[in-house]
Amino acid sequence: MARRSWRFARNAFVLPMSKSAEWWAKSSLERHAFFYPHVDQATGCPVSGHARAAQAGSTLFRRLYRNPDGYDRSGEFDFVTYFECEDEHVETFESLCTALRDMGNNPEWRFVNEGSLWRGSRVQGW
Repeated sequence: MARRSWRFARNAFVLPMSKSAEWWAKSSLERHAFFYPHVDQATGCPVSGHARAAQAGSTLFRRLYRNPDGYDRSGEFDFVTYFECEDEHVETFESLCTALRDMGNNPEWRFVNEGSLWRGSRVQGW
């Protein structure tokens, strides 16, 4: 989704998160597999994966910021995800979060440590 003016997309969300040491111990190919439909090795069940779970968020503007000092650093987040949306898509944001947190369809979330979600309103300036 392209970024829209604050006049339309007034809602902003900031969610810091990290992945567990177990996640970072996996090869990049193993980590990549979690993003697409696959059979979960832990349960033997087919799962949708991150990309399909995130499809609900097509009406949201999103930017992912990576920790410039690297991953798996004690006391620091690996990522900060920033979202913006219009009022009528706040529920879409909630649905997106629910879908991504569903470990039955997105087992990647077993490796996620979330920080506190910040919700705010965008304004024209300071």
